[in-house]
Order: sequence, then structure tokens, then C-alpha cells
Amino acid sequence: MRLWLQGNLQAHQFIHAEYWKSNAPLVRPLIQQSTLWVVREGATVIAFCGLQQDFIAGFFVDEKHRGRGVGTALMAKLQATYSKLRLTVYQKNIR
Repeated sequence: MRLWLQGNLQAHQFIHAEYWKSNAPLVRPLIQQSTLWVVREGATVIAFCGLQQDFIAGFFVDEKHRGRGVGTALMAKLQATYSKLRLTVYQKNIR
């Protein structure tokens, strides 16, 4: 949940932080019901994607590992595995 919260707070600064903090308990069971793709460095999760069928419900890379190709490699693996993927983003999300 740390990576989920950190990623949302950083990527969506146009949404009040309390929204993400108050919704974290509601998201936990949704993450557990999703198909998770995880990138680890040792025992530490540095990126993950949560899929609900062909819908990318969340895609997060730890800020210390951004710009190193971690997210690109994860997305490439997803695209090689699934014939169709869907994603929605906030219009103000520029990254």
C-alpha cells in the first residue's frame, strides 16, 4: 500500500491528499482481487501493476526507480503477455 499511496500522492497532486489517504483501506481488497505483476529489487517491491481482466487498474513505480526503464520493462512484459490492455488516466496526469 505504501507504493500505491506514494504514487497517487505524487502523480495526482491536483487531487487533495486526504482523498487518497481515506481511500487506502477501500483499495486494499481491490488490490488483493487483482492480478498483480510485481518488480522487486531484492525483497523490496519497486513497481507493480494491478490488472482486472484487461484493465490496468493501477501502475506504479517507486520514485527512486523512475527513469531507469523499470516501468517501460514492466509495460513491455504486459504487452507481450496480453493481446489487449485498457487504461484510463486523469487528463491532468502528465506523466
